[in-house]
Amino acid sequence: MINSMTGFGSARAEAQNLTVLVEIKSVNHRYIDTHVKMPAEFQTFEPAIRKRIAAAFRRGRFDVFARIDYRREDVRLEANLGLIRAYAELLDTLKRDFPIQGELTMDMLSRAPGLISVAGLDLGPEEMERIGRAVEEATGNAIRQLARMRAVEGESLMADVEQRLAAISGYVETIHAGAREFVDHYREQLIRRVTELAPQLAAESGHRIEMEALLHAEKSDITEETTRLRSHLDQFASLKNLKDEAGKRMDFILQEMNREATTVLSKTSGLHERGAAIGQAAIEIKVEIEKLREQVQNIE
Repeated sequence: MINSMTGFGSARAEAQNLTVLVEIKSVNHRYIDTHVKMPAEFQTFEPAIRKRIAAAFRRGRFDVFARIDYRREDVRLEANLGLIRAYAELLDTLKRDFPIQGELTMDMLSRAPGLISVAGLDLGPEEMERIGRAVEEATGNAIRQLARMRAVEGESLMADVEQRLAAISGYVETIHAGAREFVDHYREQLIRRVTELAPQLAAESGHRIEMEALLHAEKSDITEETTRLRSHLDQFASLKNLKDEAGKRMDFILQEMNREATTVLSKTSGLHERGAAIGQAAIEIKVEIEKLREQVQNIE
């Protein structure tokens, strides 16, 4: 099954006095690249989150946001009395020298950094275990939701990819149909052109000119490129059920297809009639390949 690397998953886990929210967003990346944002006091759970993501996916950049709200019943506040005293003395001095009114309030003290702090934040083993279970639950559910979205996006991607492959296949058949008579057409065109430019030379060395024209025409034969293009299309189609880095393999095949289309285009450039039609088909193939490469970049 083909999966996209774009998706989003979110899940919540709750217990007594505890709420954990985990959100995961993924986009395309060559490898697994995980970034976790969570409260500093709970970063001990970060390796477990990374491990779960690495086990579930093969490629992508993952931005994880974990919010942990743990409401403890034994919380107490501590005041930095020396610092508060210094604030109060400074306020008295300023009020004597400047027209400042008002008194220190609890609201002011709570807003100033370092004056009021929460004491006893160290969590016990049982508390950490309970929080860890909630993080594990929320992470697992978020990953499953993300995987479902990536699968749906993958189906949408492949629908577009298959349409473009069908278009390329049509252009390849156009090239193949023209390639069967292309050598003779090219040879005749070369002989006609030489005859127009040097009629006397053509009359004296007609057989030799015809042989040289045939050799040049055979060098411009595009049968081999057409065969390889067909083979690449078959190889690409076989990757639809691949589970291991299908996107990378698809991208490689598209590079090879682009190379063959470029060769066809170079062999038919500057020619009239049949050559122009083949060249136009090769151009259309290159256009479709570029669009496919944009899509394939997002396939896992």
